[in-house]
Amino acid sequence: MLAIVFAATVTVTSNNYQTEIGTSVNVKNQLLATDKGFSSNLLLVGATSCSNPITFSALPGIANTQLPVSHLVYDIQVNTTISTPANAKYNATLVLASNTYGPVCIQVPAVVVAGETIDCKFDVGTALPTPPYAFQITIK
Repeated sequence: MLAIVFAATVTVTSNNYQTEIGTSVNVKNQLLATDKGFSSNLLLVGATSCSNPITFSALPGIANTQLPVSHLVYDIQVNTTISTPANAKYNATLVLASNTYGPVCIQVPAVVVAGETIDCKFDVGTALPTPPYAFQITIK
């Protein structure tokens, strides 16, 4: 009879991760929206102005609140469709937990081309609220 015995030390470490369980994007104004989530901002970016809204064009646009370095940013991509009304103006706002961010302002040109995009970005500060929390985007 031959018996071989091995002993090993097992180390267990735990990590806490925060994740988005699911989102619902419902846009009723002939636009499409895609949730691009939260990320950390790497460069200081000044806010875009609602007196000069970002217009959909062949090149992707960005409409944003002031974006300080190292703050968290929520991003939603808005796309035109073939039925998006020409010359329409929209304000996009974010409600995260009980805080409202924005608006950021976007505009459709006189000639609508389906598939043009604008990323609407919102500074939400240095930390997300304590989970669970809800957020809502309104584009009207």
